[in-house]
Amino acid sequence: MGTALNQTVANPFYRIITDPTSSLSRATVQRGQLLRPFPQFTSMSANQAPVGHSSYHAMQMRVERRFSEGLAVLFAWTHSKLIDNVGDFGGFLGAGGFTNNNCFPCDRSLSFYDIPDVVRLSFRYELPFGVGKPHLSRGVLARVAGGWSTAMYFTWDNGTPVQVTGPNDSNSFGGGQRPDATGVSAKIDDQKLKDGALWFNPAAFRRAPQFTFGTVSRNLPDVRVPGFKNFDILIEKRISFTERYSLDFRTELFNAFNNVVFAGPQASVTSADFGVIRLQQTNTPRQIQFGLRFNY
Repeated sequence: MGTALNQTVANPFYRIITDPTSSLSRATVQRGQLLRPFPQFTSMSANQAPVGHSSYHAMQMRVERRFSEGLAVLFAWTHSKLIDNVGDFGGFLGAGGFTNNNCFPCDRSLSFYDIPDVVRLSFRYELPFGVGKPHLSRGVLARVAGGWSTAMYFTWDNGTPVQVTGPNDSNSFGGGQRPDATGVSAKIDDQKLKDGALWFNPAAFRRAPQFTFGTVSRNLPDVRVPGFKNFDILIEKRISFTERYSLDFRTELFNAFNNVVFAGPQASVTSADFGVIRLQQTNTPRQIQFGLRFNY
């Protein structure tokens, strides 16, 4: 209907709605307002309305091994796919919650929270020194070298989908708008994680014309934000006084190797940096924590 939605017509609520701050108290109103399901309201929000749909499938692998010399290893891998038509779990589905309020399935795509692969690896090792261990089990050296253990926790994933956005020129009185696809692939094979580099091909998108919803999927299936990688390390010394009383000294290194997780690329078609990645850190830098615990 284009610009016809903005044309003013006689307001059937004139002198019925008397709130002077409401546009519905005037003699005329935009035609698009009267075509809403509840034209007596200028906006509505549905809190946790059962209108969303999601589908999750996954393969999970877990391998755990405990060795006789104080070593324990755990490997876990999840390969999954999450599809939905709305990305706000438990929030408000207000204006713009769906692109087309008359077609919820039209927003079905990879979820904004979809992470295809998550890998976790951990190990814990008790050093073979001290009382009851194979080496240095007696004397002063047993007290000094014994009771030490270390652990490492590694996590890796390959990131969430990029969501390309643009201005809302749909004039759909509550709906939204996405850009149009040009038919060119958005994926760049030689992605470079450096400031100012192109992360995806901006020529794959263009601003959608007015009064249309756009043709790009809600979340891109082939372009993702930089993935997550993290190492945590624990070093612990236990000093035993008796069978009942002991003291633990712990050194914990969170993000031990100071890996940086960068923000995603600029994804608005109206931005001068559209498709460009800026090296802005989103995770916490390395932290070192010391602790003492008395056990009794």
